[in-house]
Amino acid sequence: MKRSSPFRADSEGMLLQMTPMIDVIFLLLIFFICTASFHVPEKLLPTPLTAMMGNSPTDEPIMLPTEITDLGEVVIRFHFEVKPYWDIHGTRHDSLAGVLGVLKALAAQSAEIPVILDIDGNVPMEHIISVYDAARLAGFKRVQFAVSIEKS
Repeated sequence: MKRSSPFRADSEGMLLQMTPMIDVIFLLLIFFICTASFHVPEKLLPTPLTAMMGNSPTDEPIMLPTEITDLGEVVIRFHFEVKPYWDIHGTRHDSLAGVLGVLKALAAQSAEIPVILDIDGNVPMEHIISVYDAARLAGFKRVQFAVSIEKS
């Protein structure tokens, strides 16, 4: 009579059933795909607006051209030579506080008109975000960036 060895495993006991494991993996995959959100969360960018926009005596007076209120949009051209300056429909502003004052006066009349930022290529990103935040702080709901399509 042949005796079985305790060190030798039974070949029938070693079979693994993979079908239930694959079913569980696919169920988990479907669950995670269905519950995932595929949009990028919008985050606020920290900018030092309050430090730049104080009520100091050096702030320029708010000059609100009358032709801006007749237009359907506010176009801000942003230039940077030695220091930044803004051009709002032909009126030059050398400080962000002046731009904020004009934007607040315009937003008080109609905050629904779009603000279009036309920015030169040499403007640093921190200044771009500052003027974008100033437009949002003034109360405008639509702030857009102008782009130019270069044909090659």
